[in-house]
Amino acid sequence: MTSRFDFPLPRLDISTDFIDIETNDKYEGSFTIKNTGGGTLSGQILSRCTGFVFSPAEWVGNTQTIAYTFNAADAGLTTGQSMESHVVISSNGGEQMLPVTAKLTKMSIVTAEGFAITNLQEFYEYANSYPAQARRLFVVSEFYALLLAIGYEYMEIYESLHKDANRERALDNFFILSGLKRKTTFSVEDTALKFVQNPNDNALLYGHITVQKSDNGYVEAPIIVKDNSPWLNFYASKLVQSDFKETLGTMVNFSIDPMQVTGTYARELVTIGTPPKKAAASAFTTQSGYNFLEHEDNTVEIEYRRAAPVVLRLDRAAYGYEDKGVIQVTNNTGKDMKVEIHCPESYVRFSARSYLIGAYGEIPFNIKLSAFLSAQLFFRKLPYMKTAIEVRANVQGKAYRKLLPIIVGQW
Repeated sequence: MTSRFDFPLPRLDISTDFIDIETNDKYEGSFTIKNTGGGTLSGQILSRCTGFVFSPAEWVGNTQTIAYTFNAADAGLTTGQSMESHVVISSNGGEQMLPVTAKLTKMSIVTAEGFAITNLQEFYEYANSYPAQARRLFVVSEFYALLLAIGYEYMEIYESLHKDANRERALDNFFILSGLKRKTTFSVEDTALKFVQNPNDNALLYGHITVQKSDNGYVEAPIIVKDNSPWLNFYASKLVQSDFKETLGTMVNFSIDPMQVTGTYARELVTIGTPPKKAAASAFTTQSGYNFLEHEDNTVEIEYRRAAPVVLRLDRAAYGYEDKGVIQVTNNTGKDMKVEIHCPESYVRFSARSYLIGAYGEIPFNIKLSAFLSAQLFFRKLPYMKTAIEVRANVQGKAYRKLLPIIVGQW
């Protein structure tokens, strides 16, 4: 006895789980049926969906495209009305049911990519997938008619956006106005940037402000230097969409010219973007007064200063009676410098009276009380003593003198 089945058995697989249609008249679509098992798949489409026609209704083969058409008039739908039903696909590899929904809308636009756009949400999703095509569709008469058909609330502002030569900006503003997306914002990584330069160095300094966008929406943000300081140079006057990379980040580059700084210190405030206006609510009611490109107030403080020629500090604030310490010397002159040390108290002891310091040096000292001084402290019951170390140097032809207060005691 021979079996009428092939082994392994066929297995039905369908490329979609449902059919969902919105159209203003007729609609065409398709799905694919495949055999993921063995043998040869065969079957038929069983449908009582009014207005739908499936072709072919029967098939034999392991890969088959089923085309379908929907005619709203045949289904008896009126504008805004919808229907729900199902299609059964029966085969020798199993049976599956596809839910079917169809809605008659006032209007739809079928794109070159095969998408039917019947409302703003579908247009927004289309723009995310095909931004260049959406910008072209945004200004055609069909799209204008679609907005009228769905009763779009802000037609006056749409007409103004329609005239904007910058389509990318216009479309982004349209989505913000329609409540489909939030305004694109951005933030700066550091709100304070500090630059320190040696006294004799006049080379240009270079820096950047790191900016991060919240999403891939449109950006056009001016770079506003509060006092227009001549020592601060930005390479662009504003940020635009093309400045941002795929990671949604960019850098605003600038340079500092020390020759333009009078004195040893300079400060400037730089704002990326235009702060939001308080009266922004009126933007939705006027034809020419809208402005959706206002940004958060991202202000960066840029500070420049020249380092002191010599920086001196003790490694600690206080020392014991039998202790060791260090004077830390930073030499910013760019040349070796001779430093002379003097302390009026004999218990602060140095190995030499003068030292040659390069860019940085440490001068060690010891705290050691004589027997006589120790006896005096004992009888006077002094918990600590104060004195100062005098440091002298010749800096760029000028005499430099500084006192470093020091406390010595029993801790």
